This record gives sequence, C-alpha cells and structure tokens, in this order.
Amino acid sequence: MKRQSVAIALALLLPIGAALAATVYVSGSGLSYDPGLALEIARADAVAKCEAQAGTPIEEVYNHLSRNNYWSASSIWTCEVP
Repeated sequence: MKRQSVAIALALLLPIGAALAATVYVSGSGLSYDPGLALEIARADAVAKCEAQAGTPIEEVYNHLSRNNYWSASSIWTCEVP
C-alpha cells in the first residue's frame, strides 16, 4: 500500500515539475543623443539579458526616458525562464 501511495504522489507531482517555468523581470539601459535610439538600445539590452538566461521575453512592462547631456533610457520586461 505504501508503494502505491508513493507512486500516486510522484505521478501527481510530475506534471507540476515539468511546468515550473518562472517569470522574472529583466531591465536594460541605453544612452544616445537620440531618444528613439536610446529606447531601442534599452529594449535590446533587456531582451538580450532575458535570452542569456535561456528565457523568452514576454512583454515590456515599463520604460523611462530622461534627458541630461544625452538621452538615458531604461526598459523593464517580463521574461519566462525555464
């Protein structure tokens, strides 16, 4: 009886373990004299950080531009990592 209950418990946990993908947040930054280019660099940086973890970028959840002597951009993405 004990073997059967262990087998049932393992059978129930197996699909859960296979579907354990985590959603994490990654951020990227970019600098440029052009605001559009700074944001493009920031997005590419965030996506590269996600893919470096063998993840899949899901969507951009936040971005921000600020102006000093140049444009500074940041981009935050959700990323699904296995």
